[in-house]
This record gives sequence, C-alpha cells and structure tokens, in this order.
Amino acid sequence: MHFFLPLNFLLVCCCLLLGACGNPPTGPYAKWLNNGEKVRSVKEEGPFTILHVERRSESWDSFHGTGYDFDRILYHGKVVVQEAHATAPWKGLEKPAIFAQIYPDAKSRLNLVYERDGKPIVKNIDAGADGWTQYDFGEAIGPGLRYFPNLHGRTQGFLVRAFPLEVTVLPPGPRNPAIWQLASLAPDSKAFVYADDLESPSVVVVVDEGGKIGEPIPIPTQTGKARMWFDAHFKWQKNVTGRWDIAKLAPGPEPSTSGSALEEMFLDADAGYRHCFADSIACRGGWRREPVKDPEAYECSCAFPFQYKPLQAMQAFGANVREMWYTRTANGSAYELVLDASPDRVGSELRRKLDGRHISYLAPEKVSRASVEAFLEKGRWRDDWIYALSDQSTSLQFVMPTVAIKVEAFKQGTIIRTIARYPAKH
Repeated sequence: MHFFLPLNFLLVCCCLLLGACGNPPTGPYAKWLNNGEKVRSVKEEGPFTILHVERRSESWDSFHGTGYDFDRILYHGKVVVQEAHATAPWKGLEKPAIFAQIYPDAKSRLNLVYERDGKPIVKNIDAGADGWTQYDFGEAIGPGLRYFPNLHGRTQGFLVRAFPLEVTVLPPGPRNPAIWQLASLAPDSKAFVYADDLESPSVVVVVDEGGKIGEPIPIPTQTGKARMWFDAHFKWQKNVTGRWDIAKLAPGPEPSTSGSALEEMFLDADAGYRHCFADSIACRGGWRREPVKDPEAYECSCAFPFQYKPLQAMQAFGANVREMWYTRTANGSAYELVLDASPDRVGSELRRKLDGRHISYLAPEKVSRASVEAFLEKGRWRDDWIYALSDQSTSLQFVMPTVAIKVEAFKQGTIIRTIARYPAKH
C-alpha cells in the first residue's frame, strides 16, 4: 500500500528542518558560530574578542524569521562565554576586564571576565541576597572601584573593586524614608554616607558596616550632585568612640543663639540648613533623640519617626521648644518644630521676625494659588507648594522665598510644619 503525503505537510517538515538547522555561518568568525548565527559587530579588549551575534531561526508556520541578539566572548580564539545577555568593558584598569550578564539555570548573574596568569577567568560576582537587578554595569566612583545600586525597591547595593577582585555588599540604609544611594565611603570602606537622591539630594545619613544608621541630616536645597557636594563640604573623621563620622570642612557662621538657629530654618531655609543644621555635629548637638516603641502609633505624619528633644531649655518665636521632628516635605527633607504657645501667638511672632528682617513673604490671608504662582514664579518649586496647599481654616500658611510653612494647633500648643524648601529665585 502506498501513502501519499499532502504537499502542505511536506512544506511544514521542510520548514522545521530549515529552522532547526538554520543557514550555515559565513565570514571570518564562522568557526565560532552555529548555524543560523551571524556576527553583527566585533570589539577587541586585549586578549578578548566580543562577538555581538544575532541568532536567526525560521518559524514553522511562516517564512518570517525570529531571533535574538547576544554576546559571545573569545579568549585567544577559544570561547570562554558562549552567551551573554549583555557585556561591557571595565575601562581604566591595569588589565582588560569585561562585565558579562550570563543566564545559567535561567537566572541572571553578574560576572567579570579577565585574565590571570595567562588564563581566562570567568568570575561570578556574589552581590548578596538582593542580587543584581540592573541592566547596566554600575558606575565608576574611584580608580578600580564601581558602585552598583539596587534601584528595584530594596535598599542594598554593592561595590566591586579590582584587582584583586573584591565585592562589598553595602549595609541597608533607611527604608522609610528611603535614604540609601551611596554618596561617599570612609577611607577604609567601613562606613558610608547615603543620600536620598544622587542628582538633587535633600538629606544624607551615615551608616556603618554593621548596619548602624545615624541621624538624617537635611542639607541645603539645590546643592548639585550628592558626591560633588559632599566632597566639597565634608570630610571623614572618627568620633570619641572610634566610629566614623562626618564634619564640615569649613563651618559657616553660626547664628548667635540656639533660638535664632531654629528660627532661621523657617525664615531663610537656605541659611538655616547651611549654617547650622547641614552639619553632622551641629545637627545632633544639643538634642536627644527620643525612642519610639511603636512607630505605627507615632503621632507625626512624618515618613519615619525621628523625634528630638532639647537637652537644655530653648525658645523660638517667643515660645518654649518642646520637640523637633525630621520630616519629608513635598520635595525633600526638613525639620518641624513643636512649641508650647498658641498658633496665633507663634504666627504673630513669626510675622514680626519677617518684617524685622525685611524678608518678603505671603501672609496667610494672602495665600492663594494665583498669589503663590506670582510670588514663586513658574517652576517645580512653585508647583510643589501649590499641590501642598491645605485647608486654610485649620492652619496659618506662610510662603517665603526659600521655604513654605504652616502653623497649626498641636497638643495644647503649636507645630510649625515645613511644607516645601526650595532655592531662592535669582
């Protein structure tokens, strides 16, 4: 008995065979290619050659090709990495090295490919429990040193140093508020300064290698990139306990009294944070942080319970100071102040200070979307304040050239809340 196969079935079989086999490779790198593969570009890194390869196959039900790209790494004509999702040479080292993202067992892993004693090494980089979740290969932050942040909701990153190859998984920074992008590291890499944003930071914090988190230190607005600003203003030094801490290179002039130092933050935020509270020692000097047993019950609407009490009696705006809080504003970090006087009394004293200093401002009775827009002009700083406008019947709102605040009743007293800090317009 004879069986006659339909023509379309024969065509399908041919397509399957062609798809499995692919076209034979051609060109100068054909010996390192499989059927269906083609070299799109080539990079030479010392003894290494990186082939950017396209693998093309034919779909069984169409004549349209499908495929994907990857990198293949050769060492003196021998394949050392068959397939890497991405590669990048590590420039500036004494010998060639290549980062490679490889997928063993369906898991993405970061590797460094380099030469040692005349042999190729493919070294997996152990990046800790959080692993490596980026699509790039970190950034150079010093000779032979790269920083890999973890930007997918976790607070840990890691450092890779060469050579010899050394990986340091960084301790986590505060999660809430999120302050965990590396701005500086101590000379012996035993402590770290984290910022909330490397491009436009509003706060820094010191974290030691054991994970001990220091106090958040709000810094002046519009300071530029975090690392450049830190290097220009701070230095590393050890405190009396032998732990790493930071201190300003050249402290600015201090206000004459502690009361005026507090007031400055709510009158001229740039001067207030720059001269007094943008300093590790000054920020903590004279204050005791209060322990918080139940953060969920914390009465402050802050993102995280950093609450301080003065070690000695002090006044601000004609009232006794009860507490100071670290908080997150519409556009960064700031402090809030709890006083023992009524909002009307504090508001009157605040007006008197503003008038006496000849600081322009919008008083509560003049605050509106239109007036704020005209006062601050266009830009994201104005928008931050406009979006933060609250019910004027429950608070007194003031808009100054560098800060917007509201004064409202709190626990038989008053709290001055910082709504937004911003650089003065020029």
